[in-house]
Amino acid sequence: MSAAVAAKHGTDRPAWRQARLHSLREWLPALRYCAVVYLAVRIALFLLAAAAWGLTREQQSSMPNGQPLPLTNGWHNVFTDWDKLDANWFLYIAKTGYSSHNATAAFYPGYPMLVRLVGYLCFGHLLLAAYLVSNVALLAALILLYRLTEHEYDQATARRAVLYLAIFPTAAFLFGLYSESLFLLAAVGAFYLARRGHWWWAGLVGIGATLDRSIGVVVALALAVEAVHQTIEDRHRGAPGAAARGRFAVTLAARLAASAVPLAGTVGYLLFWQLRYHDWARSITLQKTHWHRVFSLPWLTLWHGLTLAASHAVVGDNARWTFDFVFLAAGLALAIWVAVRTRPAYAVYTWGSIALFMSEAVPGRPLESDPRFLVTVFPLVWALARLGRRPGWHEGVVAVCAASMAIVSWLFLTTQLVF
Repeated sequence: MSAAVAAKHGTDRPAWRQARLHSLREWLPALRYCAVVYLAVRIALFLLAAAAWGLTREQQSSMPNGQPLPLTNGWHNVFTDWDKLDANWFLYIAKTGYSSHNATAAFYPGYPMLVRLVGYLCFGHLLLAAYLVSNVALLAALILLYRLTEHEYDQATARRAVLYLAIFPTAAFLFGLYSESLFLLAAVGAFYLARRGHWWWAGLVGIGATLDRSIGVVVALALAVEAVHQTIEDRHRGAPGAAARGRFAVTLAARLAASAVPLAGTVGYLLFWQLRYHDWARSITLQKTHWHRVFSLPWLTLWHGLTLAASHAVVGDNARWTFDFVFLAAGLALAIWVAVRTRPAYAVYTWGSIALFMSEAVPGRPLESDPRFLVTVFPLVWALARLGRRPGWHEGVVAVCAASMAIVSWLFLTTQLVF
């Protein structure tokens, strides 16, 4: 009997190792390609920051407490010039935590708290920690996007999707000190796990999206749609009968329960403010009182943005309204393709995300920040990737995206007036 057991283990162990090696080999093309794309764009952005610092006068920014950030000469500006606007808030929260006496509650805790944890490993250098969190999360998100796209389409589409996302017009915020890359990782990871059938893992990863941004609730909604869709597909492939219907009902219930798990992030954050400061709606009210955002129907927001873009386009130093509208209009065009040509879950994630961030508008600039939010709506790059199959279109997409990204990055580094 011992000989039989030994023979059994002798055959199982090589098979197990072979399966593991095969799985690793499946990930290697994604890792190699994404690493090359990431490094190329990362270096280009650092060079752009060096040029912006050397050729223009930097606009002085300040911390959330009003303390101005000192302007000093040196090559450190290649790295520190990205510490502007929301990045200041994230680093401030990572250093001091939340307070009811300022507007920190508007920023969800996923990114700043992770920066704080990594900061302990960086001996208190929070700027370095923020770079590590953002860029490691981005590289991981690109790899997962590659694998997810490969699963939905093919390897060629996956390569184009990763490249187009890395040079998306507002992709600089993925490489910078913002929470977009961490949110993207959680969103793509949740979808990847759900499509592989690992539903409870998908729900747990989805918590990262709701802890990172308020719009993360859309991930939970999209996962619920995917749960229904997958169960219907399984039923069509399965055997008929009452017993089979009962099994599918149980499966659907379990998948829907897993889809609701990401909501724990949002509930937990609101509960924190209720227990600590007796004000669960603090993060919501600040959008109105501090950032002056008001509720607006998405189509009215778009129309208001169009009218302002048309009126400001001919006025010098006022093209940012036009920038907002052009980028968002392009995103909406791609979103139409997503609604028609992809699975319902991706359409729900795309249009749910767009509808949510367009429903909060600043009266003087209704589409402010909306083009930046588009960069985490990853199905949009699938539309570009499929378009890039046509002869000559790939080069055109790369040229337009890279040029737009360079312009947006330059404006962010020098004027602080974009997104």
